[in-house]
Amino acid sequence: MDPEARRRACVEFRAKLSRDTGVNLTAVTSEALVGATFEGTTLQSNPGRFYARLGDAIAIQTLALVVPNHEKVAWWCYREAAEIHTNPVGMHCLAGCLYFGQGVTPDPAQAAVWYQKAADLGDTPSKTMLGGLLLGGDARSGIPKDAARGFALLCEVAEQGHKLGGPLQLLVAKCYLTGKGVDMDDAHGVSLLRQVINQEEDVATANAKRTLAMYYLEGNGVEADTVQAALWCQRAADGGDAMALQMLPLIQTCTFCGTTPARKHCGRCRKVRYCSTVCQAGHWNRETDPHRSHCRRAVEASQQEAGGASTSVQ
Repeated sequence: MDPEARRRACVEFRAKLSRDTGVNLTAVTSEALVGATFEGTTLQSNPGRFYARLGDAIAIQTLALVVPNHEKVAWWCYREAAEIHTNPVGMHCLAGCLYFGQGVTPDPAQAAVWYQKAADLGDTPSKTMLGGLLLGGDARSGIPKDAARGFALLCEVAEQGHKLGGPLQLLVAKCYLTGKGVDMDDAHGVSLLRQVINQEEDVATANAKRTLAMYYLEGNGVEADTVQAALWCQRAADGGDAMALQMLPLIQTCTFCGTTPARKHCGRCRKVRYCSTVCQAGHWNRETDPHRSHCRRAVEASQQEAGGASTSVQ
């Protein structure tokens, strides 16, 4: 960009920003922002992508020290990218600002419009967001419940080759676990949860661990195992999941009497917890549904599973 064109761009940038947001930048700051480069993208080469990336840089406070009221300025940059230059990334980010009220008065209904526009242009994060909102409906944005369409959108993202990151895969897993938009399949849902758990630690990973703990506790998709339930709940709590931290004392209870803490477990199957040897003996010999009737089957199932794993390795 030649010096004269750059000067005009800076003047226009400052004037429009001030008019739209009331934020006044110095000439030096404006020139620095207008002259920025993001992975080879400049204002002149690709205005839509430039404004979307500039908004990101300001929103995450990379430039917050030199940009007053940085959230409002970031919203304005996203709006420029979306409304003026039809950039799908800008549309998605603008929708996020409107939905969560970052830099602008919350307007979930308008956010839904921008999520849809971005999704129509192929923006995968917007498709994922819309899919999640459709699964249960969203009263704030006026999106009606349409679980089948929501699940279809999530699958569309996957079919397009988009990497199944933790949040997306967790949503798909929960669809199978709850039967939202697809026939319920606990086994496949649990399998997807395990894949999320094996990814890099984040909020979705901790959430998946807590969900897996509940399925071990209830025996859905896996054999009921209170020891494994407590283990995965503890791991979720260690990962920062607040709900898991609240659930942990409830999971670590004696199978027989329900008191805590339950530090012992069945030495044979290792699948039930007890607070004492008295409760362990009581559960083993209970007249109604004694543990001894389940323990042998659990041990045999574990041995068969281990044998199958050994065969597959050989």
